[in-house]
Amino acid sequence: MESIPLIPNCPPGLEYLTQIDQIIVEQKVSLLEAFTEWEVKNKYAIYNGAGQQAYFAFEESDGCERLCCGAARGYTLHIVDNFQKEVAKITRPFLCCGNLCCQNETTIEAPPGNVIGVVRQQFGCASHNFAIYTPDGEAQLEIHGPNECGFGFACNCCADKVFKVKTLEGDTIGDIRKKWTGMTREYFTDADTFTVKFPIDLNVNTKATLIAATFLIDFLCFEDNNASR
Repeated sequence: MESIPLIPNCPPGLEYLTQIDQIIVEQKVSLLEAFTEWEVKNKYAIYNGAGQQAYFAFEESDGCERLCCGAARGYTLHIVDNFQKEVAKITRPFLCCGNLCCQNETTIEAPPGNVIGVVRQQFGCASHNFAIYTPDGEAQLEIHGPNECGFGFACNCCADKVFKVKTLEGDTIGDIRKKWTGMTREYFTDADTFTVKFPIDLNVNTKATLIAATFLIDFLCFEDNNASR
């Protein structure tokens, strides 16, 4: 894909997000993870609705945390464009209490060093709900996860899982949808696929923060294939 001219008030490298209303996030399959118990660093391709790659994300994390803490590990995700330039950085701190009863949080910077959004899990043990904030702490959107049997979504497993994106007034304006990709891939790997839909005129920083929310949802709800299958 060709580069897009700079747009005022848009972080450099995120100009492309201003032109789309949907992205696809596809985690790349790791053969090591498929056939062993090793938790490897995640890698994701980010596509537009037509299947054209716009960005690539790769994880930086501590090896001991990946081995001992699995999906509860802290991480930094580096987002690069098709020219291998880092355009954003997403961080989540390690929480020693695990996934279930802590308020998980992730921050996105674009360019790295400039915070543009924060995602916070809402209070409640094993909560599937999240909120998106500006860097100043102003709430912007809410994300409401499915009400199913347990944190790993053990019930109705052979189906998409939909997290509705809502305004503070309760209107649904989009969703983050974890796609069902078939029994073999779902059971033997953590390689997940998501579609993220939002209004085309949504603020670009908020669009980028929804991408950060997608990664947080992946780690919290779907990364442990023993719990989520």
